[in-house]
Amino acid sequence: MGWEERLLNRGLRALASGWRFDIVGREHLAGIHRGGRPAIWVMWHGHLLPLLWLHRNEGTTLLVSRHRDGERFARVASRLGYRTLRGSSTRGGAAALLGLIRSLRGGAQVAIAADGPRGPRGRVKPGAVAAALSTGAPIIPVAVSARPAWRLRTWDGFLLPAPWARVRVAYGPPLRLDRGELDHAARTLQDRLERVAWLAAG
Repeated sequence: MGWEERLLNRGLRALASGWRFDIVGREHLAGIHRGGRPAIWVMWHGHLLPLLWLHRNEGTTLLVSRHRDGERFARVASRLGYRTLRGSSTRGGAAALLGLIRSLRGGAQVAIAADGPRGPRGRVKPGAVAAALSTGAPIIPVAVSARPAWRLRTWDGFLLPAPWARVRVAYGPPLRLDRGELDHAARTLQDRLERVAWLAAG
């Protein structure tokens, strides 16, 4: 890990150690964790940072972009106990989808930013839906809000909770997609993510 990654890792630990988490919908996680079943955790790209901290050291597999920023993010995530799979809908898409499917069939938990890696913000792309339709794994929609917090001037409005912020994380009920039309399934996921974002906003 280079000096930039070490600095990012230390900065995240210093910042996140004071965050106070409120969890909404914890009951939706019970069956997944109890049975050790594979699942697809889906969130908006701008919500990644608090979730990265909250679910550290759980062995989750993250789909990370092959862009330059993705390489730095993957190294930091690895230090927090994540496995990483490189690719996106724009670069390495077919290989990334195949890797997701293999991970899920092997019993892994995977996490995907539904609108990543480059947006448009808040619009579902087909990766998570295609993986769910191929494997039958449930999708767990997740959303985050924080007060106080900053929104960076990036395409995703990246959420950066302030030190000692109260972070509200909402989980929706598992979404099981029947085999069928990809576009219809994507619209269903879009609706679920918008609902859980409303819950997170409190």
